[in-house]
Amino acid sequence: MIESVMVQVTTAVGSREKAEEIARSAVENKLAACAQVSGPVTSFFTWKGENCKEGEWLCVMKTLSSRSRELMEFVKRNHPYETPEIIVSPVIEALQEYLDWMTEVTSV
Repeated sequence: MIESVMVQVTTAVGSREKAEEIARSAVENKLAACAQVSGPVTSFFTWKGENCKEGEWLCVMKTLSSRSRELMEFVKRNHPYETPEIIVSPVIEALQEYLDWMTEVTSV
């Protein structure tokens, strides 16, 4: 059996409601063990040749690496942006009991 490791999947959206919808749905569908929504944050970026400044809400979801691609696809399907930020970052270390809990609640 291949051991999965914990990862953090992050995205940003333009409204608190949409961030909460993505977070809630990811957990309800067992794609993420938990998710936090925070904001607003101010984002600066270039889009289609134009410099932009927007208020956004961050959605940070924790899952196992074995579920990360499925979670990324879920976020992409449910995200309002044409090209959403969806970043997967490895978690270097975590409490074993937390990892055990994550494995339990994200099992299909």
